[in-house]
Amino acid sequence: MNLLSSRTLLPVRAPRLRVLAVAAAVTAALAACSPQSPPESQQPAPQPAEPATDTVAAMPADGTVASMPMPSGVGAGDAWMRAMPPGAKVAGGFLTLRNGGADADRLLSIHSPAAERVEVHEMRTVDGMMRMRHLEEGLEVPAGGEIRLAPGGYHLMFMQPAQPFAEGDTVPATLVFEHAGEVEVEFRVLALGASGPAGQAGDGDHHGGHH
Repeated sequence: MNLLSSRTLLPVRAPRLRVLAVAAAVTAALAACSPQSPPESQQPAPQPAEPATDTVAAMPADGTVASMPMPSGVGAGDAWMRAMPPGAKVAGGFLTLRNGGADADRLLSIHSPAAERVEVHEMRTVDGMMRMRHLEEGLEVPAGGEIRLAPGGYHLMFMQPAQPFAEGDTVPATLVFEHAGEVEVEFRVLALGASGPAGQAGDGDHHGGHH
């Protein structure tokens, strides 16, 4: 009877272990891009992804963004990320995109030698629950406006870094725009739990068109 019981339990427990592993990975991804990083036990369960159908609104420039020029009037500045905790497999990247030109542009993709891949994501709170989704069509930067990628909102997700990002590191990446083309940027790695570069603290949950 004991042998029969063991055989009936094994096929049931294995799928449960796989489900728990997936849930832990999703929880870590949410923590990497949240305005704060609460203990894992306090984080809500991840919700199913939604189609990326939102329209991005312009955010007026506030004079605090240190931009570097790119073709077609597009600029990027304040690129940063948080140090990765032990065992983490993803890291959130944040920066501000500004478009001083007369035509909208779109951030199509990002790649970095420091990670297996980089994606554009959005995090939002819906009915009290945190949801995160991959923006497969990229992120529009409206003409004459700016988009802030920050914890709790739009952000970049660095997947499977070659090695953990530590405070004081710089992480290179290439932003690919529909019209402006490619631009090289470097993300400064700040302390674990940082809210942003100097002068940006407290702005982590404000970004173009949301919150």
